[in-house]
Amino acid sequence: MNTPGHSILNLAILNRGELTGYSWPIVIGSWLPDAAIFVFYGWAKAMGLPEAVIWREAYYSPFWQGIFAIGNSMPLALLAMAGAVWLRRSGWVALFASMLLHHLEDLPLHHDDAHQHFWPLSSYRFISPVSYWDRDHYGAYGALAELILTAIATGLLWRQVRSRWG
Repeated sequence: MNTPGHSILNLAILNRGELTGYSWPIVIGSWLPDAAIFVFYGWAKAMGLPEAVIWREAYYSPFWQGIFAIGNSMPLALLAMAGAVWLRRSGWVALFASMLLHHLEDLPLHHDDAHQHFWPLSSYRFISPVSYWDRDHYGAYGALAELILTAIATGLLWRQVRSRWG
């Protein structure tokens, strides 16, 4: 999924009940799993790599895949969320719940670029038949599903806006 879509879906799903009012931790948690990818892309552009090399070669290097595995680890997110629940830190619970939800949203929409969501317990990658971008793996359908879900979530969130800033 595209990172901004994670923010919209996560806010629509998590910003309710006991987590109402924790919008910023939810948004930050929705972006954290992709943070290393942004750093990677900045590094690759600074190194002068062309787009094709960035996304077809450098992205798949063992070094970067190891870095991406940390931020996309469901066991680490679950462990951190359990610690936050135990310490009764609702803002941290919201952040780690949002990270975990990001991972779950990614699972059905990543094919060749699937993450190691079970690291450090396993380096297994769930290779979905559907991609959110790759036409060779039903990318048009994946993108359409993401667009529809994001539009619905946007409509739900729009009704909750109480300020100009919101």
